Amino acid sequence: MRSLGVLLSSSPVTRRAVVQLLSWLLRGLFVTLRPEYVQRQGEQRVQGARTPILLAFWHGRMLYFLKLYEYLGARVTILVSHSRDGELVTQLLSRFGLPTTRGSTTRGGARGLLAVVNKVRSGNHAGFTPDGPRGPRYQVQPGLVLVAKRTGAPILPMTFGAQWKRVLASWDAFLLPLPFSRIVVVYGEPIYVPADASAVALEAKRREVETSLRRITETADNYFIS
Repeated sequence: MRSLGVLLSSSPVTRRAVVQLLSWLLRGLFVTLRPEYVQRQGEQRVQGARTPILLAFWHGRMLYFLKLYEYLGARVTILVSHSRDGELVTQLLSRFGLPTTRGSTTRGGARGLLAVVNKVRSGNHAGFTPDGPRGPRYQVQPGLVLVAKRTGAPILPMTFGAQWKRVLASWDAFLLPLPFSRIVVVYGEPIYVPADASAVALEAKRREVETSLRRITETADNYFIS
């Protein structure tokens, strides 16, 4: 990830130009991808209720959701860390019309989560990478279930896999689908957290989200294996 470090240390003008170029490249890539959907009934059920949803996907599996939920626009907020790479993610998301809330489990976490709670209560959806911003990979941090408890919004686990792909040598094993690849989007069942959930119940829900995300990620990774 040396190239990312060089980009982060470059001037703001250079970073903005690179982010704009990257957004164009991604839009071109997305046009070529051929998506399929598995277990979508959970998503359709919560979308049909017309209430806010907490979208949960691994840090390394976030890319295609730029395209998939771009249509939500200002009706969604994505929790992004205060780190320098978080600033790049924020700029990239803005090119797709997706607003962000800055915060994480390590820096500005409480303020960020409170801001997300207020936005969800106002009717917005929210997106989370619950193993971010620095891992450990595929381990859900507690902030997501706390937001679910405070808002009553269901957590919807989701992930994607690709037939032709490159997996980057990063902490999150970032998955980059290759042009013209078939991809699969896999959903878990919605997970609800009661408003009166105890600490023990919250931990059980955290494990439930983690188990669901791991299971559907395994399904996605095996989908194109004949």
